[in-house]
Amino acid sequence: MLEKGKINATEFQLLVIVFTIGSSVLTSPSQVTKIVKQDAWITSALTVLISLFFIYLYNKIADLYPSMTFIECLEKVFGKWLGKIAALIFLFYLYYLTAGVLREIGNFFTTQILVETPIEIIMILFLLTVLYGVRLGLEVIVRTALIFYPWIIFLLLMLFLFLIPEIKLENVQPILEAGLKPFMKATYNNLSIPYNQLIILLMVAPYVNEKKQMKRAFYKGTLFGGLVITLIILFSILVLGAENSARQSYPSFILGKKINIGGFLERIEAIVAIIWILTVYFKISICYYSLSNGLANVLGLKSHQILMFPLFLLIISFSIIAHPDMVHFQHFLAKTWPHYSFTICLFLPLLVVIIGKLSKKISAAKSS
Repeated sequence: MLEKGKINATEFQLLVIVFTIGSSVLTSPSQVTKIVKQDAWITSALTVLISLFFIYLYNKIADLYPSMTFIECLEKVFGKWLGKIAALIFLFYLYYLTAGVLREIGNFFTTQILVETPIEIIMILFLLTVLYGVRLGLEVIVRTALIFYPWIIFLLLMLFLFLIPEIKLENVQPILEAGLKPFMKATYNNLSIPYNQLIILLMVAPYVNEKKQMKRAFYKGTLFGGLVITLIILFSILVLGAENSARQSYPSFILGKKINIGGFLERIEAIVAIIWILTVYFKISICYYSLSNGLANVLGLKSHQILMFPLFLLIISFSIIAHPDMVHFQHFLAKTWPHYSFTICLFLPLLVVIIGKLSKKISAAKSS
């Protein structure tokens, strides 16, 4: 294995939580309310439950090949050359996701906070910070997440607490008005961001030294992260209303502007921005780390450090050229990404589990 560091199950759970919250804390409320309006919070809760099937599937792979990353599993199951092709397909998905989340950071800063700053400068500075963390290794990424995690939870609690006076219960009524078809479409789209992306944690799973506890940690981390996203969506609807949430690109950021405590504590949208920047930093770090580690596996390198700077240039370039503007990016997320994500994150691991189980049964029959 290329990584020498080890983490425990609790630290793995923390990675799952920050990865799940990641970019979704800002973008999910808008994407789901556009389809099912005031029922978005129900869709989100249902999506969290369905996502447990994906975690079950990913845990099965971790069971079959406990000491291998997902890239190594692909080569083991499909053979050397077919496995490398499958690995490259998965790595391109990872590459697209990393560049896409980085683009989301650029879009957010240039539309909400630093409107005069070129988007390229923001993305380069952010990715340089990520690059520094990834070069130090998995253990450093996890230890850093451990330091910031209590602050993320504290800021979330502050946000929810301060928003309670702004709640309007009539905003969630009538319930289940959208109908079955929009409900299913919203659930399908919501699964692709971020739940089935959690397959990327299989690149970290071999370095967890408590395998049995890791499976429970995977479930618990997904449930907690999903609960946070569902609460953010629910508060967006209760405070802003479904129509307003659907119109905004970042409704949870707008939530912070609605806070008014006694006329002296107002417009603390920075809370939402800090939560998002911290969680998205760790999400990109995990993606970047997994991408360089996986590519080094495919190329047969002894270290993935040599790939980090070339990947830095490739990620920056792709995040700029892949989508000409924010409208194109949002359209891609709504129309194309869910199908792409499902193909990679459902069918590929499903094949790995089926073929892997058959191979083990055949090997056991031969040896007996």
